[in-house]
Amino acid sequence: MNRSSFPVQDSTLSATALAERVLKRYDLPSRSVCRFFRKGICDTYRVEAGSREYFLKVYKSGRRTKLDVSEEVRLLNYLAAHAVSVARPVRRRDGLYVSRLAAPEGIRYSVLFRAAPGVAGDDGDHNRIRALGAMVGRMHQCADKMRAPYRRSHLDMRHLVDDNLQVIAPLTAHRQADFSLICEIGETCKQRISQLLPRSKPEYGICHGDLHGGDVCYGENDKPVLFDFDSSGCGWRALDIGIFLASDEWMGITSEAEERRQHQLAVFLEGYSHIRALTDAELTAVQLAPPIRHIFLMGHVLRYTAVQEGDNWANDGFIDWHMTWYKHWAENNL
Repeated sequence: MNRSSFPVQDSTLSATALAERVLKRYDLPSRSVCRFFRKGICDTYRVEAGSREYFLKVYKSGRRTKLDVSEEVRLLNYLAAHAVSVARPVRRRDGLYVSRLAAPEGIRYSVLFRAAPGVAGDDGDHNRIRALGAMVGRMHQCADKMRAPYRRSHLDMRHLVDDNLQVIAPLTAHRQADFSLICEIGETCKQRISQLLPRSKPEYGICHGDLHGGDVCYGENDKPVLFDFDSSGCGWRALDIGIFLASDEWMGITSEAEERRQHQLAVFLEGYSHIRALTDAELTAVQLAPPIRHIFLMGHVLRYTAVQEGDNWANDGFIDWHMTWYKHWAENNL
């Protein structure tokens, strides 16, 4: 970075420059079009190359190392080679997958992916949800056969709970009773998980890490194709499944919303159990995923969204929004 330039914390790279400097490394038609698609934890660009569509994912500087990105690619190639439907990464002409980009804020990495065919989201369709459960079961089962360890961060209680409580603490410093309740919920979940689940296969292993139902497209015959493994790592499969439970109307506390979530989970588990049977302890642990997920997401949003949107939204209204859910869960589970 030029020392005379003012530091940058989150750039949006030029789609034109990415087409000229990055896409030329691939065997794509010369008139490929690259357009900015979405800013998020990763920045995504839509690439139209003849009759084919791709997505170029650009990882945040400092959030993912080259090893992290390379391991994600390795996992996807392994799963695709073993009949698990995933959006596959595209190899460059030189045989590599990961490109290194010198952005104003620091080094970033990019990977080109084939677009997942079909439409995103299950829209509550039971056939799609059941098929997704079966595909996740195949993914978990297949990943256990990878020979080399998956060298990414573990999705353990430190990652899911403790690290995020540290981020939540400053925001709730003036509301100690609320923060204490969040901590109590976190500690309760940690203790129950440690009592229920071993940290060994098949209960513990490679997980997608973000199975909220939006990271899947349904193609011909409603066949699901999984994508966006950026959150993947080794963790408890019951909690990986439980993210699906914690996603539909995730802040809804009505009995109707909970009944709908539990019903959709039952359909998901119908498909999953055809591939891999869950133990009774795992089925119990799945129900602990929502409070763990809420703590994770609250901290995750505070950690990363402020870079893009500032911290004006991280106020008492934001705390109140979350506390309504935490208090409801505590009344029924503590």
